[in-house]
Amino acid sequence: MTRIILRVLIGALVVAAIGVALVPLLVVLDIREGGTGWGLCAEGFEGCHTTYFAGFEFVAVITVVLFAILTLIAACVRLLRWLNKRDARKQLETGFPA
Repeated sequence: MTRIILRVLIGALVVAAIGVALVPLLVVLDIREGGTGWGLCAEGFEGCHTTYFAGFEFVAVITVVLFAILTLIAACVRLLRWLNKRDARKQLETGFPA
């Protein structure tokens, strides 16, 4: 049961990482279509007067979130691998599946 939960969690985290990675593309597409770029340019592209650091803040937030998600994926994969090794050792010792 724990392995199933870990696999579902890993899948959800992968989907979340892909979603976060797509955010800059969606912002650019929104600006191109005359939108506000999800709030980055309140008056559209022609009237976009953002601060010097707005783009850097956006990239920094996305990078931090992406690395946090990737760290969680790595931790879940390591935990899943550890559980599999533990059960394999237990099976070798007892001769029965765990």
